[in-house]
Amino acid sequence: MAQYWYHTEAMIEYMENYLEEFHRHNNMLCQFRASQCAMKVSEALKKHHTFDTQEEWQCDPAWKNLSMAAKHRCIDEDETQIKSDIVQHLVAESHFNLVMMHLPNHFSDHICQLGNLINVSSELPEKAMMDLKHVY
Repeated sequence: MAQYWYHTEAMIEYMENYLEEFHRHNNMLCQFRASQCAMKVSEALKKHHTFDTQEEWQCDPAWKNLSMAAKHRCIDEDETQIKSDIVQHLVAESHFNLVMMHLPNHFSDHICQLGNLINVSSELPEKAMMDLKHVY
């Protein structure tokens, strides 16, 4: 919407509301933003939980007396719990820190000041950031 040639007050309000809604729910993307280290830890955690659960089943005398359907139901419940634990771990160990997600916060102000964003370029700030990044 920011790239449209013409904007109305309603369109600008839509853009701001969409951005607020995104920021309100961006935590659901955290599980996909985990680092490689966090992913390796979560895989190890999954193996550990699975192994522990299997040991519990084998040690439980009631397990042998369960029907196949009951066993599958227990296995499905345990797998669901393990998956939930892994997702919680990934969310806890990750962050949604995208630098370019800050830029849309300024779109509505620039549209009100300039009319549209067609003439706005982000090359200069990006060049300045790259120079700082190389120095760092």
